[in-house]
Amino acid sequence: MLNKDLSLLISINDDIATIKDSKNLFLTIFNKLHDFYGLKIVGVALLDKTKENLGFIIGKIEGQKDILDSNIWLQTFSTNSLPFELPIANPKITSIDTKYFQSMKAQNDKQPSLEEVLKETGIDTLLLIPMRTGGELIGFMILSPEEFSFDVRDDDYSLKIANLIGSAISNVNAYNELQDKEKEKEIQIRLLLNLVTIKDKDVLFVKLAEEINNLIPCEYITLYAAEHSTVSSSRIMILSGIANSPKTVSLCKDSSGKFKIISLTRNITSSIFSLKSRAAKKDGENYLEIVGEEFDKLCNQFLHFKQLKEKNSINSFLILQYAYEDLGELNLIIGRSNPFLWMNGREKMDMLFSQSRNTFFAGKEIDLGIHLLPQIGLILANLYAFEEIQILTRKLEQEKNYLLDEINLTNNFQEIIGNSPAIQRTLNKVRQVAPLDATVLIQGETGTGKELIARALHNLSKRKDNALITVNCAALPAQLIESELFGHEKGSFTGAVEKRIGKFEVADNGTIFLDEIGELPLEIQAKLLRVLQEKEFERLGGKSTICSDVRIIAATNRDLEKEVEQGKFRADLFFRLNVFPIIVPPLIERTEDIPLLVKYFIEKHSKRIGREVKSIRKNDLDKLMQYNWPGNIRELEHFIERAIIISEGSNLNFEKLLGGNLQEAKPDFQSFKTLVDIEKEHIIDALKITNGKVTGENSAAQLLGINGKTLGSRMRKLGIKREVVITAEGK
Repeated sequence: MLNKDLSLLISINDDIATIKDSKNLFLTIFNKLHDFYGLKIVGVALLDKTKENLGFIIGKIEGQKDILDSNIWLQTFSTNSLPFELPIANPKITSIDTKYFQSMKAQNDKQPSLEEVLKETGIDTLLLIPMRTGGELIGFMILSPEEFSFDVRDDDYSLKIANLIGSAISNVNAYNELQDKEKEKEIQIRLLLNLVTIKDKDVLFVKLAEEINNLIPCEYITLYAAEHSTVSSSRIMILSGIANSPKTVSLCKDSSGKFKIISLTRNITSSIFSLKSRAAKKDGENYLEIVGEEFDKLCNQFLHFKQLKEKNSINSFLILQYAYEDLGELNLIIGRSNPFLWMNGREKMDMLFSQSRNTFFAGKEIDLGIHLLPQIGLILANLYAFEEIQILTRKLEQEKNYLLDEINLTNNFQEIIGNSPAIQRTLNKVRQVAPLDATVLIQGETGTGKELIARALHNLSKRKDNALITVNCAALPAQLIESELFGHEKGSFTGAVEKRIGKFEVADNGTIFLDEIGELPLEIQAKLLRVLQEKEFERLGGKSTICSDVRIIAATNRDLEKEVEQGKFRADLFFRLNVFPIIVPPLIERTEDIPLLVKYFIEKHSKRIGREVKSIRKNDLDKLMQYNWPGNIRELEHFIERAIIISEGSNLNFEKLLGGNLQEAKPDFQSFKTLVDIEKEHIIDALKITNGKVTGENSAAQLLGINGKTLGSRMRKLGIKREVVITAEGK
């Protein structure tokens, strides 16, 4: 019979008051009961919060040794699978004879069944003593009546011991829950700090899998973001990623134990979607565990799961779900092999004392995973937002470049004004050759804007960040051209008091524009040819060879082919320069651009001169478009500038400009000729040329391109006589 000595209660209370560890608490209680009553078998059965699962801890002491981890049996069962009726509705001390146990299958094939454990320990009868704390049943203390004489009159004392143990267990659980929450916060903070700054998608997913594995040991992880059908795609972008980004990522450990991203196929994607769909069918639940026969069915149905089972020994799935309000749903799928391979004895004790709800995944693990999902969602949202910003930035840059190209090509291509077909053909050629390093020869009349074309070629090239050096070959004295282009050493000629760096050396990695290339002396042309061929030269008076990576753009208003024929320009240099010719049209071929040019020059020079912006009358603009502009755009610009200077009032005044060339000739009504008069004069001129011969070879009819009889008829009608014409010619 149990001794009612209060010393046991006091001793238990004193020893367990400060214990915060589940395993130490159980061992202390076990050792106290062993010391007082010689008990060698003792245990507890703890209910989870739902009262649907019961976790057993049964310890056994062999000889005089302390209890060892190997002598502790741990197992969890659903209450409806027990081989006896558990007194939950009406808790009381209950004695259960094991010989009446029904056949009971172990929940896990790595652990013995309850029946096997009891048989091995020699227990024929279980004594279940309810444990309460705060009036709530939390489980049962388990004793073996064979080890001592039990009297029902000791019920009250036995219940006091059980309640004391139950209170201690509740306190430890409460302490552990508090510690778990603090640890969970630390984990969440660490997770955010470690991952939120990673911008590489693959690196982030591998690191995230490693962090999840540290918290919930596993071999397989899938993240699946599923949107609600009523949510707009722009908001879903936070979870499921931007356009063309996968909504699913799967990772699995390789032979070295490192996570690797699995390339998604249609087979894998359909398998994962099947798991997600199964979890969605569990209304009100935010997790689903798939083990045993259900897992085997999945393997038979999907090759992906079968391969995971065979190659990675995975035999369980845990699907965790977290719904974001108005955004969508994030699913975390965890696959792992037998959980007992991951746990040591202490971890298993903590799991059972924390009221585990299942066999393969502990309640703590499930809760931790669910609590981590919001942080994982934030990390993914940050990743996808960064990725979206990058893509949108690139897209914006492309759109900006496209718009700039369009603006430049249509309205103001690097300061070039015009929309006419003639100038657009030229600008299209500029756009084609600008990104390349090909040599360009710009040809066109003076004043057409050849230098602007050269500047556009440079600004649109990969050399735009380096110098554009312009050399006017016509403006340099012949004796100084070589020094200007290639430089000279000190003392190389009279007046060379110091070393000079030439234009080609300054333009290294940039562009050099040789304007009026046709004016170069023949001896300089030979040296320029070497630069084009070898990209090297020597300073005047120098001995060392200088290399310079320069793109050459040349321009001329001369016909270089004729210059070559006349021996004024080297043929080999011409062919080197004429790699990609661009012809700038004269203004007479692009009269449609004159209104745009006039407007541009009015605004430009009005601001510079400080005059109010002038307008132009339509008839004056028509006159400008009828003029042939031999000086091209340069002449037009100077013309507008002079008009602004001399004009008063709101309109430009052209009356005194260009010596009246823009004035239209007014016809004299009295002297205006009729068509009959003109026809008569034309026939007479033809007769004069042919000496009065009307028909036949070299006749007036042949010259006029009409039949001889028709010409004779027209002469009679107009009163033209052959004799008169011959007489007039003879005079």
